[in-house]
Amino acid sequence: MVNNMLYLITILVCMIMITLGNYFLLPTSTFDLFELSIWTAICTLSAIAIDGLFATVVRRLLPEKWFSVEKKIFCAGKKESRFYEKLGIKKWKDKVLELGVFTSFRKNKVLEPYNNEYVSRYIIEANFGIICHVAGVLFGVAVVFCCPKGLWLTVGLPVTIVNTVLSTLPIFILRYNLPKLHTLYKFNERKSKIQN
Repeated sequence: MVNNMLYLITILVCMIMITLGNYFLLPTSTFDLFELSIWTAICTLSAIAIDGLFATVVRRLLPEKWFSVEKKIFCAGKKESRFYEKLGIKKWKDKVLELGVFTSFRKNKVLEPYNNEYVSRYIIEANFGIICHVAGVLFGVAVVFCCPKGLWLTVGLPVTIVNTVLSTLPIFILRYNLPKLHTLYKFNERKSKIQN
């Protein structure tokens, strides 16, 4: 709930900054404050819709075998993990909104660490999550064109930048967490073989 509020507050603050920035820093604009706020809201809602649309396309249309446990391409390497740690990922990763609720699989905690069926599902969902957010970043650029041409650079582009940042953070988190999940998966596999 706290993460949801933080995410919502971030979006609202950015919308207010974009609207007021246009109104006060571009006084020659032909748009009044109300129109600017409406177009900022339209662009923001368009970004959310585009993210949702392409997340649905990725989740429903791409085959699960592309995202299986064996696909290590989704994992961050050691250098990449160190880069995320320099960015302070350990401090902020739990504050970023996690949208697993839409796929009935939350990825904010490993609830069954010794159940490899669960860990496998977690890895697959994380892999899907990465591509869903990458699609949001790539296709979210279309938000620039969801407002009048005179606002493409001053409303559309800033909303796109905010959307890109908010979509990139989960990519970092998922990639950072995946190596640990793979280690856990291998540990469980070895343990299971010993017991059997």
